[in-house]
Amino acid sequence: MIFTFVIIAFILAWFFIEITLFLTYKNHNDQDDKGKISYKKFIWYLRLIAFALLLLIFIYMQYSEELSFKKAIQYCLGIIK
Repeated sequence: MIFTFVIIAFILAWFFIEITLFLTYKNHNDQDDKGKISYKKFIWYLRLIAFALLLLIFIYMQYSEELSFKKAIQYCLGIIK
């Protein structure tokens, strides 16, 4: 069940990121592109990083079943007493 929430959150966040980058690129016409990375190359690097992070999240969730989800959230947010 938790894996489903992670996948849904990832898809929604990625959808927002893709739309934002597309609209930003479409509205920005810069003629001086020397030394800059291309849009397509940047998107593929970003997708690769996102996939690696998703994979690491799944590995963490799989091997830390003894930890409760609430404790993990408290640890990530820094609200441990």
